[in-house]
Amino acid sequence: MKLNVDGSYQENNTGGIGAILRNSTGDVIFAVYGFVEQSQSALEAEILACKEGIRLALQWTLLPIIIESDCAEAIQMILSEGKLRSAHTFLVREIQGMVKGAREMKLKKVNRNCNRISHVLANKRSV
Repeated sequence: MKLNVDGSYQENNTGGIGAILRNSTGDVIFAVYGFVEQSQSALEAEILACKEGIRLALQWTLLPIIIESDCAEAIQMILSEGKLRSAHTFLVREIQGMVKGAREMKLKKVNRNCNRISHVLANKRSV
């Protein structure tokens, strides 16, 4: 399975998250977007998108998951095994716990063009 995630941030300290899970033939298992009422940074929105996407993917499949994001900093933080000194440490530790579970999961940095659908979802606004 492949999970693409993306977060968006607005200057009024709000944001959005988007995630899409596909199987090996490209069929969509789920696509989700959400509004983030309070976000301090684009990085926080990206981390929240990772957390929510992984949480949902774990409910929808028992297969190995490749997680793709266009945010190198978020990926680096999640893959870090050392001490984190960040306002986002708690969120990152939650994700690390999910990723290190019994299921095989790999995180991968991808080009923004490869993450377009999750980007569109993250920037979708409720009416």
